[in-house]
Amino acid sequence: MNPRKLRLRSLFVLPIALASFSVAAQTTTTAPPPGRLLASNCFQCHGYDGKSSIGFERLSGESAAEIYEELIEMRSKSRPDIMDMHARGYTDAQIRLIADYLSKQKTTSTRTKR
Repeated sequence: MNPRKLRLRSLFVLPIALASFSVAAQTTTTAPPPGRLLASNCFQCHGYDGKSSIGFERLSGESAAEIYEELIEMRSKSRPDIMDMHARGYTDAQIRLIADYLSKQKTTSTRTKR
């Protein structure tokens, strides 16, 4: 094959190869579970994925309804503390996503919540 045809062919094939690699790279990543990003704000005190080991209440494994109700109740306190202020920063739909995500996390210990 002559060098000119080889260069033309490589100029044609290279963009297609790069484009297919780019598409493959984009389709192999998965989105985090719903609520995961919102719940990451809780990890500072309640531990990674709600599995606290430093004295705060463990949220992993609690029922979604219980977490949701507690957060909704916190938003309505007349004298809010730090946790109540966090709860006020979320919509009802966001709180439901957080509660659902944390309830699905498996606990890593048999210790009871504090």
